[in-house]
Amino acid sequence: MPGKRFGLGFLNSRFAVTNVYDSGFTRPDNRFIPVASDDLIDYLAADEHTFGESRLKFRELGNSFIRVLEQEKSAFERLMVRDYARVNPDRETIDVLKTGPPSDDEFELLNRKLQHMLEKANFEQLSDDQVKAAVEAANTRGIRVKLDAASLREMAIWVRGRSTAPHVRRTLAHPVHGESRDIAVFNRLALITRPADQANVQIRLFKDIPIQDVEALLPHAKVRMGLRDGVVMAGSGAGALWTVVTKVLAFGLVAASQLLWIVAVPLAGLSWKVFSGYRGAIKNRDSSRARHLYFQSLGANRSSIHMISYMICDEEIKESILLYAFCLDAESDGHSVTKAGIKASIEEYLRELTSVEIDFDVDDAIETLNRLDLWKDRHELTVVGESEATEMLETYSRSGLSRGYHARLLGVTE
Repeated sequence: MPGKRFGLGFLNSRFAVTNVYDSGFTRPDNRFIPVASDDLIDYLAADEHTFGESRLKFRELGNSFIRVLEQEKSAFERLMVRDYARVNPDRETIDVLKTGPPSDDEFELLNRKLQHMLEKANFEQLSDDQVKAAVEAANTRGIRVKLDAASLREMAIWVRGRSTAPHVRRTLAHPVHGESRDIAVFNRLALITRPADQANVQIRLFKDIPIQDVEALLPHAKVRMGLRDGVVMAGSGAGALWTVVTKVLAFGLVAASQLLWIVAVPLAGLSWKVFSGYRGAIKNRDSSRARHLYFQSLGANRSSIHMISYMICDEEIKESILLYAFCLDAESDGHSVTKAGIKASIEEYLRELTSVEIDFDVDDAIETLNRLDLWKDRHELTVVGESEATEMLETYSRSGLSRGYHARLLGVTE
């Protein structure tokens, strides 16, 4: 699995109701372009104001990009599925080759492949501190969550895209219909775990997960009452017992029994209130977990690999057609551009189109045009003409020249 081996101590944090924006959580860069690749190509091809006559061939060029990049995606997905089969807990085929469990070196290689896959799909891995901040932003009172370090060997959380969503919560002022407020969510979240006692790796993909609910997805989590509420419960019980003892000693058994209920009953009520609150917190957490696993799960294991591979292809199509279109337009207008300048222009264009702040991955887009030989002058960021570009892409498609692109980056054979 991607990422380093992790310490579990940070998951012992007590939960508190916290505004996620004030929790110290550092958001990942949002490199995801929230427009479908076909929609983006059609939009560019219709944008005469920005691209003039050049736009007329964007659909044909876009289709050529799609054919080549889907070839790369299919080859990489097959490579991933083949290697993952040995550690797939849902495997339905028989290992007739008797390869046995992977070695540590093979697990490390799988780590690299999964990390490459997620990074290419514009996911960002959460650091331990970011996971801790997300855990501390949970909305559950009165419980502590601790991962069983002995049963989980590795874990990594990857996210892509963030936004806000309305969340309804019952309050004293609105006990029936509740009060709505916006909470921060990860649009896509991938959770990758490796149990300590099994030779498998689990990959789960979710959508629209609130930051405050990330902890509900963590495997092998043990929940217990928080220290403060445990002390209140124990103190209430001890207070009631002490009341009985002191009254018996001071007034005798008969007189003490007449005064006991005055003090003991409120203390017992306080203890019951704390215990009921704890049970309610557990129930709410279990409800959140069930809702996320059922309604917001996009896939698990092999199906997750298929979906993430598609995301890689879609992102690279969007990045490459955007960079090509803007470089071609700048050259047509007689403007020289820099990498920083073209990145800023594309981000402004996307912001006006989507109303979302996007960190355009210009380095990845430049690399795509580079491997497909579409630069006329890489240093000056000038591209070959549209007809020549389409012809070159079709040659790549027919010959499969870039099928092994991802494998070569990883230094492995297909």
